[in-house]
Amino acid sequence: MFEIELTPTIIALYSALAVCFIYLLLGFRHYITSVTRKVALDNNTPIPDLPDNYPSVSVIVYSEDDAQNLEILLPQILEQEYPGLMEVIVVNDGAIGSTKDVIARLEQNYSNLYMTFTPLESRSLSRKKLAITLGIKAARFETVMLTTGNCRISSRTWLKSMMRHFAAGKEIVIGYATPIAAEDATNGIKRRHSFDTVWTAIEYLSWAIAGRPYRGSCHNLAYKRSVFFKNKGFSKSLNLKFGDDDIFVNEVANGDNTATELSTDSIVEIAETNPSAAFKRGKLRYDYTAKKLKTSARLFFSTCSWAWWIALGCAIAVSIIGLPSFIPLIISATLIISLYLTLMIAWKKASVSIGGRPLFLTFPWFMCYHPVFNLYYRIKGYFKRGNNLTWI
Repeated sequence: MFEIELTPTIIALYSALAVCFIYLLLGFRHYITSVTRKVALDNNTPIPDLPDNYPSVSVIVYSEDDAQNLEILLPQILEQEYPGLMEVIVVNDGAIGSTKDVIARLEQNYSNLYMTFTPLESRSLSRKKLAITLGIKAARFETVMLTTGNCRISSRTWLKSMMRHFAAGKEIVIGYATPIAAEDATNGIKRRHSFDTVWTAIEYLSWAIAGRPYRGSCHNLAYKRSVFFKNKGFSKSLNLKFGDDDIFVNEVANGDNTATELSTDSIVEIAETNPSAAFKRGKLRYDYTAKKLKTSARLFFSTCSWAWWIALGCAIAVSIIGLPSFIPLIISATLIISLYLTLMIAWKKASVSIGGRPLFLTFPWFMCYHPVFNLYYRIKGYFKRGNNLTWI
């Protein structure tokens, strides 16, 4: 019962299990914990108070039928504790009348608030890319900070946190935005959606932390206008409706000119009235544009998913083949449980640090389910690919 015969099959299974164990523990866990460490580092790094440490900045807010949200968001931006010069430009792409009313009311109290809009007759192009381009062209200052009308900014030092890197010579700053359910939301954020959101965040944030930035978030992204114009804006992806954040960052960012800001004060919230529908739209959009990105991150994290399956499969197989001896079962269970617990703890810390759900006990299930989940959306995205193209 407690004897084991090391057959070639058992040795091969244990070898595969050991390789996957080391790969996940030293590779996957390293990138998960890098996000946690970066949040802690940025939280503990003092924010300078001297005006010389901050550039003059134009905050560009892309608004798509966001009149109600702007009532909340704009004062949160305009009342930031920012020692440098600042202007806020709302680029309206939707309900012109209601948004103009909001801006008109707020302009009475804020002289540095402005609005422009995308022409309603614009067709066969990305209205969002056009809106951002108009906002950047209208900006008076070299540094632009991009966000969207459905965001919430709880900290008054958000802008200082994002802008402090430009004094160090950086040209691009990648921030993070976490989805939340709005006050009038029709549903909450599902656990599997939260897992996928954090997975995606760990993918691109950990790669950026390691000096290989390839993607940013349109809800919390800053860069210099000169970078935008030198790249000829979004000219290389005009056939796509989206990609204003991920594809653009992939084109212009590198380890020398880009910083990642993950302090708690720098993280913004995306208030969704229908989180489930918003997740599905975003998933299909980003999965489509992700095919255009030059990065090894997606390949690495995909192999982590398969390594998880292989480790579990080898553990089960060697336990069955080793019967009636319990030794293979005990060894396999010890390895799998120790691996699971280590990664579960690392994941919980990383997820909570960027505003996600802990998902401690459900983490093993979602790791198994995630490749199937991604495959489903890739198949679905194939049939809906026309929604991402400007010429449809």
